[in-house]
Amino acid sequence: MSIIRVLFLSVAALGSGAAASKPEPARFDGAWMQCETWQGARVCGYKRLVQRGDRVCGVQQDFATNRMYRQRFVGTAQGRSMMIERICGDPGSETDTYCAGEAPQGAERTGWGASDRSLHLCGGRLYGAAGGAGVDCATAPAAAGLPRVRTLGDEALAPGEEAWLRSCAAGAE
Repeated sequence: MSIIRVLFLSVAALGSGAAASKPEPARFDGAWMQCETWQGARVCGYKRLVQRGDRVCGVQQDFATNRMYRQRFVGTAQGRSMMIERICGDPGSETDTYCAGEAPQGAERTGWGASDRSLHLCGGRLYGAAGGAGVDCATAPAAAGLPRVRTLGDEALAPGEEAWLRSCAAGAE
């Protein structure tokens, strides 16, 4: 085979995408939210995530024990699951560490804390699990997962959260 023909075939293969692998879809890029009524008021829990490659950054709001809790987290996605590696925010069941720069005067723990939580996508819903547990999509009850939404609507992110998400996804936490 002539050198010209080998070069032509090589260039044709590159141009067709045969030599390039298709990047993983950013499955965790978006918002999931569920609202309910508590003592006559509408309360909503949500997760807003930004994914770049396998890096996922998120902010979440949950309602529990008669109050709202907000956290930031960073994790790694693999397929339809992601492991949360670091988390900070309002101390509660998911963290005992305030985010740097957001802690009240005299707070003992600030910065990132470790997490054993994971998130899993099943049929357009986002499920959480603890302790390294997975989620069986075939048996997961729909009510236990947050449905995907186009927008958070009235549940706007706290000031600066959208900018933090973009910065975090770019590698700066």
